[in-house]
Amino acid sequence: MLSTIRWGLTSMADCHVSFVIPVLNSEKLLTDCLRSIRRQDAPHITYEILIADGGSHDRSVAVAQEYGCRVLVATGLMAEAAKQMAFREARGEYIALLDADNEIAGTDWLRVAPAALERHPDALGFESYYVKHPRHTHLNCYLTGCLQISDPYARFLAGRVRLETREPDGTEVFELPADGSYPTGANGFIFHRHLLEKLPSIHGYHEAVFFPQLIRTGFRKLLKNPTCGVHHHYVTTWGDYFRKRQRAMVIYMLRREETPAAWDAGGRGGRQWLALAWFGTVLGPLLAGTWEAIRQHDPDWLLHPLAGAVSTMGNSLGILRYKLGTDRARRIALTQALHNKMNPPT
Repeated sequence: MLSTIRWGLTSMADCHVSFVIPVLNSEKLLTDCLRSIRRQDAPHITYEILIADGGSHDRSVAVAQEYGCRVLVATGLMAEAAKQMAFREARGEYIALLDADNEIAGTDWLRVAPAALERHPDALGFESYYVKHPRHTHLNCYLTGCLQISDPYARFLAGRVRLETREPDGTEVFELPADGSYPTGANGFIFHRHLLEKLPSIHGYHEAVFFPQLIRTGFRKLLKNPTCGVHHHYVTTWGDYFRKRQRAMVIYMLRREETPAAWDAGGRGGRQWLALAWFGTVLGPLLAGTWEAIRQHDPDWLLHPLAGAVSTMGNSLGILRYKLGTDRARRIALTQALHNKMNPPT
């Protein structure tokens, strides 16, 4: 069940970083993800890679074993529950969260990110920038490199962070909004494992709940560095983006069955209706996208109005499909079916 090779480790106590990666039929992307970890230039940092497999029918497990990962059987579990399983197995002082569609950009990430956290033990964590990749479509470049959040609707709702200082090595120290209205905790996010002691026992781990709760209790420092980014191979086609938004909204509604206190808790109601009205006008997002395209010299921003419309339709259909589901098991099965449609087993 477990493959226990750990790159650079001489004992269980030596581990600095535990990479946690949930997978489900992720063979096509997983190799690049794992290769990007292996090529990090950080000889003094020891690490392990934990793969929580949700029941893949392709070669995901075989690829993970080829790279010496610990493979945890998480059949039938959703990604966040699979991560929580991996947390219990992790030995690292720091937990690094990646998805199979992430690829660490460059070779300095594993050296810079943990060092920044060591200097700031009171930080919520270290967040990676999304970096465009030559093989990305214009849509993926816009969703990741431009938005830095993968969804224009969520970007509209999210609170803003304030840059406090920039350190000599380029590390940026941000202040997070006190109401926790900033979604973070995935795709190249690394944090100190002792924060897991604050995970409420009344419900499972949800990144969109756990990290905002920590922000509200005082962990308002976020670290970033322009040299530390990930390529997020999120979507290729508009059809996949439409399905992604449906799936994300079903997962969002499933999460609300357990706890309502997600990152957007303060923005429900008035601000959500404002977001719907904004993207419904088309003209507003068109002007905003055009302005950003000119200001940043980046034509990918011109996709902003269309992406907003597709996101709104996908989110709405996701809520409808959730409500049409007769029970939680069927709704979870729907998320897996949408995932498999975008990532068919080979």
